[in-house]
Amino acid sequence: MSRKTIAVATAALAVALLAGCSNGGSGNGGAEGSGSAASSAPSSAAPQAASQSKAEACNAFQSKVEDAAKGLQSQVTELQSDPQAAVAKLEEFDQSLSDGVDAVQNADVKPKAEAFRSAYTDMLTQIKAITADPQSADLSAFSDTTQKVQDAGTEFQQACTS
Repeated sequence: MSRKTIAVATAALAVALLAGCSNGGSGNGGAEGSGSAASSAPSSAAPQAASQSKAEACNAFQSKVEDAAKGLQSQVTELQSDPQAAVAKLEEFDQSLSDGVDAVQNADVKPKAEAFRSAYTDMLTQIKAITADPQSADLSAFSDTTQKVQDAGTEFQQACTS
């Protein structure tokens, strides 16, 4: 049961990451080509808080979390067999999300980035509980939380593309 629960949790996380964080970055559409130039300057975005555009805010967030998300997605299979390592990687991703939120100063984008991180943190809390006691896992509640992560990711994407 433990391995199956972790497999379900990890698969759900991968779906949430793909729907949330990855779409938030690729949702910039035409801005993606200029994203490489903007993402090379996220450290300069913070001092310009008052003038950070939506595109700059979205790119700043994406630059902080994109590599961590790719790394997490590439290790999904390995993480299923080692729940403790999975939790450690998920906590590292949570820190990347925190760094990403800190890089966002745009008033329209910041609340959406914060909502995504909050939903993810709730999901991480549930994953920790599932890992600690797989037999008492409430997969229905976990599914609801995963949906919240996906919804927050969609709202972030919409803020970046509007």
